[in-house]
Amino acid sequence: MKHPWITLAFILLFQSDTFISNDEQRINWFNSLIEGKFVEGNNSTIIKKKDNGNIIITSIAETSFCTIEYDSTGSFVRESFGTIIASK
Repeated sequence: MKHPWITLAFILLFQSDTFISNDEQRINWFNSLIEGKFVEGNNSTIIKKKDNGNIIITSIAETSFCTIEYDSTGSFVRESFGTIIASK
C-alpha cells in the first residue's frame, strides 16, 4: 500500500456522518419548496404543486419566462421558455 493516508481519507469521507449524497440533497431541496408566488421588483417566481406530486417552477423576468418541471423525487422532467408578447 503506497499511500495509506489517501486511502484513509477516502474511507473517512465515505463513512462520515456529515456526507450527504446528491440524491439526498436533491430530495431535501425538493421537499423544502413552498407553493406560492414570490415577487422581487420586475421579476417573479411561481411555485405550483400538481396533483401527481410534480412541481412546476415558473420564473418571469420582464418580457421573458422559464418554466421547469420536476417529478416527485426532485428529478428534472421538462423545461420551456419564451418571450411574453403583450398587445395594446
